[in-house]
Amino acid sequence: MSTLAWLDTSPEDERRMREIVKMFSDTGTLDDLGIGQARDGLADLLFPGTSTIQARARYFLLVPWAFQKAAIKHTGTAIVGKANDFERETIEALREATHNKGMIGSQAGKNLRTLPSAVYWSALQRFGILLDARTLVWSMPIDPPAGFPRTIEQGLELKQDEAEWLKERIIVSVPTSYLAYLLTDGADTDPNDVVAPWDHPALDIAPEPIRDAVEHARLFSLAIHGASLIYNLLIAEKYDEIVPDGDSRVEDFTNKISGWAVEVNDNRQALAAWDRAAFWATVLQGRGGRPVSPGTKLFIDYWVDTVLEKDAANLVDDTSVRQAISERERLNKGTQARLQNKRQIQNWQGSSGAARLAYRWPNVRTLLADIREGLADASS
Repeated sequence: MSTLAWLDTSPEDERRMREIVKMFSDTGTLDDLGIGQARDGLADLLFPGTSTIQARARYFLLVPWAFQKAAIKHTGTAIVGKANDFERETIEALREATHNKGMIGSQAGKNLRTLPSAVYWSALQRFGILLDARTLVWSMPIDPPAGFPRTIEQGLELKQDEAEWLKERIIVSVPTSYLAYLLTDGADTDPNDVVAPWDHPALDIAPEPIRDAVEHARLFSLAIHGASLIYNLLIAEKYDEIVPDGDSRVEDFTNKISGWAVEVNDNRQALAAWDRAAFWATVLQGRGGRPVSPGTKLFIDYWVDTVLEKDAANLVDDTSVRQAISERERLNKGTQARLQNKRQIQNWQGSSGAARLAYRWPNVRTLLADIREGLADASS
Protein backbone atom coordinates (compact mmCIF):
# COMPACT_ATOMS: atom_id res chain seq x y z
CA MET A 1 0.00 0.00 0.00
CA SER A 2 1.23 3.50 -0.80
CA THR A 3 0.16 6.36 1.48
CA LEU A 4 0.40 9.85 -0.01
CA ALA A 5 -0.26 12.81 2.30
CA TRP A 6 -2.27 15.73 0.91
CA LEU A 7 -2.26 18.04 3.90
CA ASP A 8 -2.87 21.60 2.64
CA THR A 9 -5.85 21.37 0.32
CA SER A 10 -7.18 24.66 -1.00
CA PRO A 11 -10.81 25.41 -1.92
CA GLU A 12 -9.78 25.20 -5.58
CA ASP A 13 -8.33 21.71 -5.08
CA GLU A 14 -11.50 20.55 -3.37
CA ARG A 15 -13.66 22.08 -6.13
CA ARG A 16 -11.62 20.27 -8.75
CA MET A 17 -12.10 16.92 -7.04
CA ARG A 18 -15.84 17.48 -6.71
CA GLU A 19 -16.04 18.23 -10.43
CA ILE A 20 -14.10 15.07 -11.21
CA VAL A 21 -16.55 12.96 -9.23
CA LYS A 22 -19.50 14.56 -11.06
CA MET A 23 -18.17 13.29 -14.36
CA PHE A 24 -19.20 9.72 -13.65
CA SER A 25 -22.81 9.83 -14.71
CA ASP A 26 -23.56 8.57 -18.21
CA THR A 27 -22.50 11.79 -19.88
CA GLY A 28 -22.01 10.01 -23.18
CA THR A 29 -25.63 8.86 -23.28
CA LEU A 30 -28.33 11.31 -24.34
CA ASP A 31 -31.36 11.53 -22.09
CA ASP A 32 -33.88 13.63 -24.01
CA LEU A 33 -36.87 11.98 -22.34
CA GLY A 34 -35.45 12.10 -18.82
CA ILE A 35 -35.25 8.39 -18.04
CA GLY A 36 -31.58 8.48 -17.03
CA GLN A 37 -32.19 8.03 -13.32
CA ALA A 38 -33.75 4.61 -13.93
CA ARG A 39 -31.17 3.68 -16.56
CA ASP A 40 -28.20 4.65 -14.41
CA GLY A 41 -29.65 3.00 -11.31
CA LEU A 42 -29.77 -0.32 -13.15
CA ALA A 43 -26.32 0.20 -14.67
CA ASP A 44 -24.80 1.05 -11.27
CA LEU A 45 -26.33 -2.09 -9.77
CA LEU A 46 -25.19 -4.42 -12.55
CA PHE A 47 -21.83 -2.83 -13.30
CA PRO A 48 -20.75 -0.63 -10.36
CA GLY A 49 -17.64 1.47 -10.87
CA THR A 50 -18.10 1.67 -14.63
CA SER A 51 -19.05 4.56 -16.89
CA THR A 52 -19.56 5.27 -20.57
CA ILE A 53 -16.38 7.36 -20.71
CA GLN A 54 -13.98 4.67 -19.50
CA ALA A 55 -11.57 3.23 -22.02
CA ARG A 56 -9.13 0.40 -21.25
CA ALA A 57 -8.61 -1.54 -18.02
CA ARG A 58 -4.92 -0.73 -17.59
CA TYR A 59 -5.80 2.84 -16.66
CA PHE A 60 -6.76 1.41 -13.28
CA LEU A 61 -3.01 0.99 -12.81
CA LEU A 62 -1.60 3.82 -14.92
CA VAL A 63 -3.34 6.52 -12.88
CA PRO A 64 -2.18 5.27 -9.44
CA TRP A 65 1.34 4.81 -10.79
CA ALA A 66 1.41 8.47 -11.90
CA PHE A 67 0.37 9.62 -8.42
CA GLN A 68 2.79 7.27 -6.68
CA LYS A 69 5.67 8.52 -8.78
CA ALA A 70 4.69 12.13 -8.13
CA ALA A 71 4.71 11.49 -4.36
CA ILE A 72 8.36 10.40 -4.40
CA LYS A 73 9.64 13.99 -4.66
CA HIS A 74 6.55 16.09 -3.97
CA THR A 75 4.13 16.67 -1.11
CA GLY A 76 0.76 18.28 -0.52
CA THR A 77 -1.10 19.74 -3.48
CA ALA A 78 2.05 19.61 -5.60
CA ILE A 79 1.47 15.87 -5.94
CA VAL A 80 -1.62 16.43 -8.07
CA GLY A 81 0.10 18.85 -10.44
CA LYS A 82 3.09 16.56 -10.93
CA ALA A 83 0.86 13.51 -11.32
CA ASN A 84 -0.97 15.33 -14.09
CA ASP A 85 2.36 15.98 -15.77
CA PHE A 86 3.13 12.28 -15.59
CA GLU A 87 -0.29 11.49 -17.04
CA ARG A 88 0.50 13.66 -20.04
CA GLU A 89 3.81 11.86 -20.46
CA THR A 90 1.85 8.61 -20.29
CA ILE A 91 -0.39 9.79 -23.12
CA GLU A 92 2.62 10.53 -25.31
CA ALA A 93 4.21 7.18 -24.45
CA LEU A 94 1.02 5.33 -25.34
CA ARG A 95 0.78 7.16 -28.66
CA GLU A 96 4.13 5.58 -29.51
CA ALA A 97 3.27 2.16 -28.10
CA THR A 98 2.19 -0.78 -30.24
CA HIS A 99 -0.76 -1.83 -28.08
CA ASN A 100 -2.70 1.41 -27.65
CA LYS A 101 -6.12 0.71 -29.11
CA GLY A 102 -8.79 2.65 -27.21
CA MET A 103 -6.33 5.00 -25.52
CA ILE A 104 -7.47 8.32 -24.06
CA GLY A 105 -5.98 11.30 -25.90
CA SER A 106 -4.92 9.55 -29.08
CA GLN A 107 -5.67 12.71 -31.07
CA ALA A 108 -5.07 15.56 -28.61
CA GLY A 109 -1.94 14.04 -27.06
CA LYS A 110 -0.47 15.85 -24.06
CA ASN A 111 -2.82 18.80 -24.70
CA LEU A 112 -5.80 16.69 -23.65
CA ARG A 113 -8.02 18.63 -21.24
CA THR A 114 -9.75 15.69 -19.49
CA LEU A 115 -7.00 13.43 -18.17
CA PRO A 116 -7.42 9.71 -17.42
CA SER A 117 -7.49 10.45 -13.67
CA ALA A 118 -10.69 12.44 -14.16
CA VAL A 119 -12.25 9.59 -16.12
CA TYR A 120 -11.33 6.89 -13.59
CA TRP A 121 -11.33 8.76 -10.27
CA SER A 122 -14.71 7.53 -9.02
CA ALA A 123 -14.08 3.96 -10.17
CA LEU A 124 -10.70 3.89 -8.44
CA GLN A 125 -12.50 4.68 -5.21
CA ARG A 126 -15.33 2.23 -5.87
CA PHE A 127 -12.90 -0.66 -6.37
CA GLY A 128 -10.83 0.17 -3.29
CA ILE A 129 -7.76 1.29 -5.22
CA LEU A 130 -7.96 4.92 -4.13
CA LEU A 131 -8.75 4.59 -0.44
CA ASP A 132 -8.94 8.30 0.40
CA ALA A 133 -9.32 10.96 -2.29
CA ARG A 134 -8.49 13.81 0.08
CA THR A 135 -5.26 12.48 1.53
CA LEU A 136 -4.46 10.37 -1.53
CA VAL A 137 -4.13 6.99 0.14
CA TRP A 138 -3.67 4.31 -2.51
CA SER A 139 -3.78 0.53 -2.44
CA MET A 140 -1.48 -0.34 -5.32
CA PRO A 141 0.91 -3.24 -4.62
CA ILE A 142 2.14 -3.62 -8.21
CA ASP A 143 5.15 -1.60 -9.37
CA PRO A 144 5.02 0.26 -12.70
CA PRO A 145 7.05 -1.09 -15.62
CA ALA A 146 10.61 0.12 -16.04
CA GLY A 147 10.79 3.49 -17.77
CA PHE A 148 7.30 4.60 -16.72
CA PRO A 149 5.90 7.05 -17.72
CA ARG A 150 8.19 7.81 -20.67
CA THR A 151 7.88 4.26 -21.94
CA ILE A 152 5.12 1.79 -21.14
CA GLU A 153 5.79 -1.87 -21.74
CA GLN A 154 2.80 -3.64 -23.37
CA GLY A 155 0.97 -0.34 -23.80
CA LEU A 156 -2.63 -0.79 -22.66
CA GLU A 157 -2.49 -4.57 -22.41
CA LEU A 158 -2.58 -5.94 -18.88
CA LYS A 159 0.14 -8.26 -17.67
CA GLN A 160 -0.97 -11.43 -15.92
CA ASP A 161 -0.26 -10.20 -12.39
CA GLU A 162 -2.00 -6.91 -13.14
CA ALA A 163 -5.09 -8.70 -14.46
CA GLU A 164 -5.20 -11.01 -11.44
CA TRP A 165 -4.93 -8.05 -9.07
CA LEU A 166 -7.62 -5.97 -10.83
CA LYS A 167 -9.96 -8.94 -11.00
CA GLU A 168 -9.50 -9.49 -7.25
CA ARG A 169 -10.11 -5.80 -6.51
CA ILE A 170 -13.43 -5.83 -8.39
CA ILE A 171 -14.65 -9.10 -6.90
CA VAL A 172 -13.81 -8.03 -3.34
CA SER A 173 -15.25 -4.51 -3.66
CA VAL A 174 -18.53 -5.36 -5.49
CA PRO A 175 -18.96 -9.10 -4.79
CA THR A 176 -22.70 -9.42 -5.48
CA SER A 177 -22.70 -7.52 -8.77
CA TYR A 178 -23.16 -8.94 -12.25
CA LEU A 179 -19.72 -7.52 -13.06
CA ALA A 180 -18.05 -9.63 -10.35
CA TYR A 181 -20.07 -12.69 -11.39
CA LEU A 182 -18.91 -12.40 -15.01
CA LEU A 183 -15.30 -12.20 -13.85
CA THR A 184 -15.66 -15.49 -12.01
CA ASP A 185 -18.33 -17.67 -13.65
CA GLY A 186 -18.38 -16.00 -17.06
CA ALA A 187 -14.67 -16.10 -17.78
CA ASP A 188 -14.92 -18.91 -20.35
CA THR A 189 -16.89 -16.72 -22.74
CA ASP A 190 -15.23 -14.05 -24.86
CA PRO A 191 -17.21 -10.92 -23.91
CA ASN A 192 -16.66 -9.51 -27.39
CA ASP A 193 -19.01 -12.22 -28.66
CA VAL A 194 -21.86 -11.05 -26.38
CA VAL A 195 -24.08 -8.36 -27.91
CA ALA A 196 -26.02 -7.36 -24.77
CA PRO A 197 -25.66 -8.13 -21.04
CA TRP A 198 -28.76 -10.39 -21.10
CA ASP A 199 -27.23 -12.50 -23.90
CA HIS A 200 -24.31 -13.81 -21.83
CA PRO A 201 -24.52 -17.61 -21.51
CA ALA A 202 -23.32 -17.51 -17.90
CA LEU A 203 -26.51 -15.68 -16.94
CA ASP A 204 -28.47 -18.95 -17.12
CA ILE A 205 -26.84 -20.24 -13.94
CA ALA A 206 -26.33 -16.91 -12.18
CA PRO A 207 -27.75 -16.31 -8.68
CA GLU A 208 -31.42 -15.36 -8.76
CA PRO A 209 -30.91 -11.71 -7.68
CA ILE A 210 -28.57 -11.17 -10.62
CA ARG A 211 -30.90 -12.89 -13.10
CA ASP A 212 -33.83 -10.84 -11.82
CA ALA A 213 -31.90 -7.56 -12.09
CA VAL A 214 -30.75 -8.32 -15.62
CA GLU A 215 -34.30 -9.22 -16.64
CA HIS A 216 -35.59 -5.93 -15.25
CA ALA A 217 -32.89 -4.17 -17.27
CA ARG A 218 -33.79 -6.11 -20.43
CA LEU A 219 -37.52 -5.41 -20.22
CA PHE A 220 -37.00 -1.74 -19.46
CA SER A 221 -34.55 -1.45 -22.35
CA LEU A 222 -37.06 -3.09 -24.69
CA ALA A 223 -40.09 -1.08 -23.58
CA ILE A 224 -38.52 2.38 -23.43
CA HIS A 225 -36.78 1.94 -26.77
CA GLY A 226 -40.10 2.56 -28.51
CA ALA A 227 -40.46 5.96 -26.86
CA SER A 228 -36.95 6.93 -27.99
CA LEU A 229 -37.65 5.80 -31.56
CA ILE A 230 -40.95 7.66 -31.79
CA TYR A 231 -39.26 10.75 -30.32
CA ASN A 232 -36.66 10.58 -33.09
CA LEU A 233 -39.37 10.09 -35.70
CA LEU A 234 -41.07 13.29 -34.48
CA ILE A 235 -37.77 15.12 -34.89
CA ALA A 236 -37.27 13.61 -38.34
CA GLU A 237 -40.70 14.80 -39.44
CA LYS A 238 -40.04 18.34 -38.23
CA TYR A 239 -36.59 18.24 -39.80
CA ASP A 240 -38.12 17.45 -43.19
CA GLU A 241 -40.44 20.44 -42.81
CA ILE A 242 -37.66 22.84 -41.86
CA VAL A 243 -34.88 21.40 -44.05
CA PRO A 244 -36.76 20.01 -47.08
CA ASP A 245 -33.55 19.36 -49.02
CA GLY A 246 -31.90 17.53 -46.11
CA ASP A 247 -31.29 13.82 -45.64
CA SER A 248 -34.67 12.48 -44.52
CA ARG A 249 -34.70 9.87 -41.74
CA VAL A 250 -38.46 9.41 -41.53
CA GLU A 251 -38.54 6.10 -43.36
CA ASP A 252 -35.57 4.80 -41.39
CA PHE A 253 -37.21 5.46 -38.01
CA THR A 254 -40.57 4.22 -39.22
CA ASN A 255 -38.94 0.91 -40.11
CA LYS A 256 -37.12 0.76 -36.77
CA ILE A 257 -40.38 1.33 -34.92
CA SER A 258 -41.97 -1.53 -36.88
CA GLY A 259 -39.10 -3.80 -35.89
CA TRP A 260 -39.44 -2.72 -32.27
CA ALA A 261 -43.17 -3.50 -32.33
CA VAL A 262 -42.44 -7.03 -33.55
CA GLU A 263 -39.99 -7.57 -30.68
CA VAL A 264 -42.53 -6.22 -28.19
CA ASN A 265 -45.14 -8.68 -29.45
CA ASP A 266 -42.62 -11.51 -29.19
CA ASN A 267 -42.02 -10.54 -25.55
CA ARG A 268 -45.58 -9.61 -24.65
CA GLN A 269 -45.99 -12.43 -22.15
CA ALA A 270 -42.81 -11.42 -20.29
CA LEU A 271 -43.85 -7.76 -20.34
CA ALA A 272 -47.32 -8.60 -19.03
CA ALA A 273 -45.81 -10.62 -16.16
CA TRP A 274 -43.22 -7.94 -15.36
CA ASP A 275 -43.29 -7.04 -11.66
CA ARG A 276 -43.04 -3.26 -11.87
CA ALA A 277 -42.87 -2.82 -8.10
CA ALA A 278 -39.83 -5.09 -8.04
CA PHE A 279 -38.38 -3.13 -10.97
CA TRP A 280 -38.60 0.15 -9.09
CA ALA A 281 -37.17 -1.48 -5.97
CA THR A 282 -34.22 -2.66 -8.07
CA VAL A 283 -33.69 0.83 -9.48
CA LEU A 284 -33.82 2.24 -5.94
CA GLN A 285 -31.23 -0.28 -4.81
CA GLY A 286 -28.92 0.71 -7.67
CA ARG A 287 -29.35 4.36 -6.72
CA GLY A 288 -28.30 3.69 -3.15
CA GLY A 289 -31.77 4.43 -1.81
CA ARG A 290 -32.11 7.80 -3.56
CA PRO A 291 -35.63 8.01 -4.99
CA VAL A 292 -36.31 8.60 -8.66
CA SER A 293 -37.95 11.95 -9.40
CA PRO A 294 -41.77 11.82 -9.64
CA GLY A 295 -41.76 13.04 -13.24
CA THR A 296 -39.42 10.26 -14.34
CA LYS A 297 -41.45 7.58 -12.60
CA LEU A 298 -44.76 8.90 -13.94
CA PHE A 299 -43.53 8.96 -17.54
CA ILE A 300 -41.95 5.49 -17.41
CA ASP A 301 -45.05 3.97 -15.82
CA TYR A 302 -47.25 5.73 -18.36
CA TRP A 303 -45.15 4.45 -21.23
CA VAL A 304 -45.01 0.83 -20.08
CA ASP A 305 -48.77 0.86 -19.41
CA THR A 306 -49.32 2.20 -22.91
CA VAL A 307 -47.13 -0.49 -24.48
CA LEU A 308 -49.07 -3.17 -22.60
CA GLU A 309 -52.53 -1.79 -23.30
CA LYS A 310 -52.19 -0.94 -26.99
CA ASP A 311 -50.83 -2.52 -30.14
CA ALA A 312 -47.19 -1.44 -30.28
CA ALA A 313 -47.35 -1.18 -34.06
CA ASN A 314 -50.02 1.53 -33.81
CA LEU A 315 -48.36 3.72 -31.20
CA VAL A 316 -46.48 5.70 -33.83
CA ASP A 317 -49.77 7.08 -35.17
CA ASP A 318 -51.39 7.63 -31.77
CA THR A 319 -51.90 11.38 -31.23
CA SER A 320 -51.93 11.07 -27.45
CA VAL A 321 -48.64 9.16 -27.50
CA ARG A 322 -47.01 11.76 -29.72
CA GLN A 323 -48.22 14.55 -27.46
CA ALA A 324 -47.02 12.75 -24.33
CA ILE A 325 -43.51 12.26 -25.75
CA SER A 326 -43.29 15.86 -26.93
CA GLU A 327 -44.48 17.12 -23.54
CA ARG A 328 -42.03 14.89 -21.69
CA GLU A 329 -39.13 16.34 -23.67
CA ARG A 330 -40.36 19.87 -22.96
CA LEU A 331 -40.63 19.21 -19.21
CA ASN A 332 -37.22 17.53 -19.17
CA LYS A 333 -35.22 19.99 -21.28
CA GLY A 334 -37.14 23.25 -21.06
CA THR A 335 -36.02 25.82 -23.62
CA GLN A 336 -33.52 23.30 -25.04
CA ALA A 337 -36.28 20.89 -26.04
CA ARG A 338 -35.54 20.07 -29.66
CA LEU A 339 -39.15 19.64 -30.75
CA GLN A 340 -39.86 23.22 -29.64
CA ASN A 341 -36.69 24.77 -31.07
CA LYS A 342 -36.19 25.37 -34.79
CA ARG A 343 -32.44 25.84 -34.46
CA GLN A 344 -32.12 22.57 -32.55
CA ILE A 345 -34.03 20.82 -35.33
CA GLN A 346 -31.77 22.33 -37.99
CA ASN A 347 -28.67 21.17 -36.09
CA TRP A 348 -29.96 17.61 -35.66
CA GLN A 349 -27.42 15.00 -36.72
CA GLY A 350 -29.92 12.29 -37.64
CA SER A 351 -30.27 10.55 -34.28
CA SER A 352 -30.72 11.60 -30.67
CA GLY A 353 -30.53 8.87 -28.05
CA ALA A 354 -32.16 6.35 -30.40
CA ALA A 355 -29.96 3.39 -29.48
CA ARG A 356 -31.27 0.58 -27.30
CA LEU A 357 -30.20 0.89 -23.66
CA ALA A 358 -27.22 -1.39 -22.97
CA TYR A 359 -26.23 -0.15 -19.49
CA ARG A 360 -22.58 0.60 -20.41
CA TRP A 361 -22.11 -2.89 -21.82
CA PRO A 362 -19.68 -1.80 -24.60
CA ASN A 363 -17.35 -0.35 -21.93
CA VAL A 364 -17.89 -3.27 -19.55
CA ARG A 365 -17.17 -5.68 -22.37
CA THR A 366 -13.81 -3.99 -22.96
CA LEU A 367 -12.97 -4.18 -19.24
CA LEU A 368 -13.85 -7.88 -19.10
CA ALA A 369 -11.93 -8.64 -22.29
CA ASP A 370 -8.81 -6.79 -21.08
CA ILE A 371 -8.78 -8.76 -17.83
CA ARG A 372 -9.48 -12.04 -19.61
CA GLU A 373 -6.65 -11.51 -22.08
CA GLY A 374 -4.32 -10.37 -19.31
CA LEU A 375 -4.98 -13.54 -17.31
CA ALA A 376 -3.97 -15.54 -20.37
CA ASP A 377 -0.79 -13.49 -20.88
CA ALA A 378 2.17 -15.83 -20.82
CA SER A 379 4.85 -13.10 -21.00
CA SER A 380 4.48 -12.02 -17.34
